[in-house]
Amino acid sequence: MQAVDRAAIEKYKIPSLDLMERAGAGVADLIKKKFPKKGLVAVIVGKGNNGGDGLVVARHLKEAGFDVDLYLTSPWTEFSADARINWDKLAGVIANVYEIATDADVRKLPKAFEKVTCIVDAIFGTGLVAEVRGKYHSIIEFINSHTKPVVSVDIPSGLSADTGQALGVAVRANWTVTFGMPKVGLVTNLGAEYSHEIEVVDIGIPKEVTDKADTGYYLISPDMFQGHFGKRVLDTSKGDNGRVLVIGGSAGKIGAGLLSSRAALRSGAGLVTYALPETAYTKFDTRAPEVMYEAVEDDQLGVLTKKSLPQLVALMKDKNVVALGPGLGTADGTKAAVTEIIKKAAAPIVIDADGLNCIADDLTILNGKKLPIVLTPHPGEMSRLTGANIKDIQNDRIKYAKELARARHVYVVLKGHRTVVATPEGAIYINPTGNPAMATAGTGDVLTGVIAGFIAQKIPVEAAVIAGVYIHGMAGDVAAEEVGERGVIASDLIGYIPKVIRLIK
Repeated sequence: MQAVDRAAIEKYKIPSLDLMERAGAGVADLIKKKFPKKGLVAVIVGKGNNGGDGLVVARHLKEAGFDVDLYLTSPWTEFSADARINWDKLAGVIANVYEIATDADVRKLPKAFEKVTCIVDAIFGTGLVAEVRGKYHSIIEFINSHTKPVVSVDIPSGLSADTGQALGVAVRANWTVTFGMPKVGLVTNLGAEYSHEIEVVDIGIPKEVTDKADTGYYLISPDMFQGHFGKRVLDTSKGDNGRVLVIGGSAGKIGAGLLSSRAALRSGAGLVTYALPETAYTKFDTRAPEVMYEAVEDDQLGVLTKKSLPQLVALMKDKNVVALGPGLGTADGTKAAVTEIIKKAAAPIVIDADGLNCIADDLTILNGKKLPIVLTPHPGEMSRLTGANIKDIQNDRIKYAKELARARHVYVVLKGHRTVVATPEGAIYINPTGNPAMATAGTGDVLTGVIAGFIAQKIPVEAAVIAGVYIHGMAGDVAAEEVGERGVIASDLIGYIPKVIRLIK
């Protein structure tokens, strides 16, 4: 957005003050709609251009008949150039102007805000990179402790525009009015929790500028993949709809692979084979008679070993995709088998769970594969793959997903709140679907099956991955709505996948 602003100002000669005016007017318009009875608005401004936007908001609201109290977090003499000009425009317009110079001034705010209808947060913008400290920390804590609704200007103050993490502390807004295009930090990690409802305001940046702004960051939406879910031809066969091989399971852990298999079928795959160790396959599961089971030689160990390879290689020959890992375990023999499976696979591979753990010590096995590979780690598995600690990964999920994807030329699906998809070329897709009800055993196995099922249907891998992530999350949203946030289980999601696909169509 900084580059877009510069291009608008320098190439198209749009005055920066005009952009600021339209930004502030856009925020004021939202407040007018949300609070038709007007009332008292407290506008808290910083010294930078975000504060300048806030000054424009204050002027427009006052002209519209609102009562406005203006709170300066820095003396007006320290304002940026554009903010200073808008400060001068307020001369004689707003009588109630207060300076918050110290923590003592912050402690006086509760009484002053008793009659406030709405708070406008215009303290920090997208340029903030340092942790919020001192009186600013106290001001933001005060805003968050208040019961009045909050409108943040461009981004909630204290939120990193790049990572979606609070820089020490961040405003929890009811509405965030952002300018030009959404910022990554608004939609990734906990950014959505801080920004809440987001409204994008057109501030007059020419379309040619935004069209050329190839950021490489995308918020997943159905229009990106729904064209792949059209009506099937009348004479289609199960073979036309794709063959999936799920390689997983170990003694006592056959359920994960079964979830992946069932999810692949519900995603539209025509044939799904579940290959698991011979002694792990103890009985036929009548809940999924459509799944074809292959008991694989395991030397009576209950896990895959090198002795399993001849059968597995044969099984892979006519498959359109291989899903590798659910419930496998990490025995030495299994690690060796996984390495050979990856080497010999003649179709795209989706690697999850213990499949990831089996290769974590040596990722060179991924190098040079001509067929697409999709890795679907949760943060713990991502830590084992990269050597980074979980906290660092969670603090900058995009960075770690992108680095791994580019280094190994694979697709990375970093699961969790606001799942991040990174492509081998470094593009980033952020998923807006999903909810806390999905934090339960087996939902990751379902995702593996969904992605594999879509790849099997010859949907291009990138589209299959982002569609799988989005539809999986949406199935979780429907399940949470109908079952409740507590008590959703992975199998529930599988049942909703066809319904969600129909909605997408």
